[in-house]
Amino acid sequence: MNKESGQALRLNSGQAVIVSIMFLLLISTVLVARGANPASADARLARELFDSKRSMITSDAGIEDVSYRVRAALFYGDEEVLVLDGYSATTTVTDDADTGIKLISTEASVRESYRKSAVGLRKGEEVDFNYAVQVGNGGFIMENSSSVLGNVYSDGSVTGAGNLIQGSVVSADSTGLIDDIHATSSVWAHTITDSMVDVDAYYVTKTNTTVLGTSYPNSIDKPTSTFPLSETKLDEWEDVAEAGGVITSPCPYKIQSDMTLGPKKINCDVEISNSAKVTLTGMVWINGTLTFKNSSGIYLDESLSNKSIAVITHNPSNETTSSKISLENSTTFYNTGTPESFLFLISRNKSSADGGGEVAIDLRNTAQGPVFLYTNYGQISIQNNTRLKAVTGWLIKMKNSAQLIYDDGLESTLFDTGPGGSWNVVSWKESQ
Repeated sequence: MNKESGQALRLNSGQAVIVSIMFLLLISTVLVARGANPASADARLARELFDSKRSMITSDAGIEDVSYRVRAALFYGDEEVLVLDGYSATTTVTDDADTGIKLISTEASVRESYRKSAVGLRKGEEVDFNYAVQVGNGGFIMENSSSVLGNVYSDGSVTGAGNLIQGSVVSADSTGLIDDIHATSSVWAHTITDSMVDVDAYYVTKTNTTVLGTSYPNSIDKPTSTFPLSETKLDEWEDVAEAGGVITSPCPYKIQSDMTLGPKKINCDVEISNSAKVTLTGMVWINGTLTFKNSSGIYLDESLSNKSIAVITHNPSNETTSSKISLENSTTFYNTGTPESFLFLISRNKSSADGGGEVAIDLRNTAQGPVFLYTNYGQISIQNNTRLKAVTGWLIKMKNSAQLIYDDGLESTLFDTGPGGSWNVVSWKESQ
């Protein structure tokens, strides 16, 4: 009897232990489950926050991508799709004719997180000129002791004879070539030969070149550039000049004494000579060729303040052998008295881009002062004892002791009339 009671007692004790363990497990499971709910919620919230931020970044990337294309005058469509880390942003571009605002809207989604952003751009009054020398496909050729103090950006080759460029040099695209140049800063080109680079070099091929900084072989070629002044903008400026009145005779129109001019269209060739002092008050369109002779002085009227103006040579019926500018003797240019103002001499001759040999702007002797030489499709020839602020052309040749010293004020140039080439942000918002 006692043995059986002891056995029963031991069996009952085992069951009690099992029941206790089960009870503890049940309580633990309940506690763990209750504790896991907040952790799961926190994890979900953290994931949603991460997706939201990623969606916002993707949306902003779409906005910035298209905004940059607009401001840099690069190609963009009415709708652009940007893929970033597997997620996409769709950007649409619309123009409001009433306000002149270009509205850029972007929508991006990451899983269940959606973001919408919008930015408004409006044409500003400023035009950006960022380089001492900006060149088209014709390239930049330096000879003798010519030099540049400033940066050079060329869609074609940059070649010299050991010439000095005190700044950075870019020769864009897969045909880019920098040959026999001494650059005091970094250079970018598909091919660099026989040159001296004081800082870094980015290239695919390099031969017989000394790089004092770091060399980066197999670098990506720089893209070709867009010139600051479009043909449409030059058409607008010609219209402004013509609205000020048209001079039709005598032809050729010879300025041999002091006078004030502009805004005005002159319907034939123009010659400025006999040490004449010409004060410009507005845009001038010359329907022919412009020639400077005999130590002329060209002044910008003080009333223009910090604004710049242009003299444009353009004969629409002859853009090959006409529409040119020739500076034959010593010519001095003067601003309004404020360092932000410049005179732009613009030729719309297209001979060089069309394969011809005509020179659009021919600076043969001495010219000095705040003057900018510009042609979208022509050749510029600069020689002798010349100091200029900046030059932009399809093909540019410098020789003898010609020197370019870039003026920082050109980075944001205000013109006397009409909007410029820059786009300013007038609004930025997140709508979702």
